[in-house]
Amino acid sequence: MTGRNEDPNQIKKKSIHNLSLKEKIQFYFDDLETSIGKLVDLSIIFLILILCITFVLSTYEKNYPKSFADTIDYIEYTIIGIFTVEFLLRLWVAENKLKFLLNIYTIIDILAILPTLFTLSNLEFVRIFRVLRVFRVLRFLRYLRDENFFFGKIRDNELIIVRIIFTLLAILFVSSGFIYFQEHDAVDSKIKTFFDAVYFSVVTMTTVGFGDVVPVTEGGKIITLMMIISGVIFLPWQIGTLIKKFALSLNKINVVCKKCGLKQHDRDAVHCKACGNIIYQVYESEEV
Repeated sequence: MTGRNEDPNQIKKKSIHNLSLKEKIQFYFDDLETSIGKLVDLSIIFLILILCITFVLSTYEKNYPKSFADTIDYIEYTIIGIFTVEFLLRLWVAENKLKFLLNIYTIIDILAILPTLFTLSNLEFVRIFRVLRVFRVLRFLRYLRDENFFFGKIRDNELIIVRIIFTLLAILFVSSGFIYFQEHDAVDSKIKTFFDAVYFSVVTMTTVGFGDVVPVTEGGKIITLMMIISGVIFLPWQIGTLIKKFALSLNKINVVCKKCGLKQHDRDAVHCKACGNIIYQVYESEEV
């Protein structure tokens, strides 16, 4: 019989101990609270970050000695090998294989793995799919699903802000990657490195348009048009939402309603606006 005052974490550990190997793997892939679950997630996050860095460094490969370029390739192949094992394990433990394969996070995982396989191919029409490497940054989305963020929980408003900031950075990263792959081999292009592409993307998406760097290929012009449209429509909307969330968070206090569990309340609220239960009352007394 379980003790009434037993630590919930100890109960969880006992229940995990009784799981099969397949069930344990599935649990730790989804878990964000236990030490092993956090270690798995943070390890994958670290590898995604390293993979994005190697992608950026690979755009400067002409400036590096061959040994350094080979090291970058070796790191990428190693990480992709780990990601492949992770993908196969997720597929193995999935109860509904078809549903798993159609999941948006699975599709992003596949997009992260395939470009390296294309790179290993000698077929030129297949190697052009290396541009899909820019989508690896989207793997971070898996870890922005709920309030269990990294080492602890964050409030809903804070999670929304994190998602907005990540979305803006992801759009910038993907746009820069696409314009780099399209333009860097063109004869008259000034976009030769990833930093050049980032500079062009920021200037274009914010509609500043200095004109010192312009696309010279038809594909680059099409990508630029899409970047301008996204800059005009998406950036003001997201930044406006971000400012709104900041303003709302300043007027809220983190108090949990004991009746319905609502977490966020106005600073001057006495009753929960969801269920009407008394949240807290402050009395000011003066001794005469």
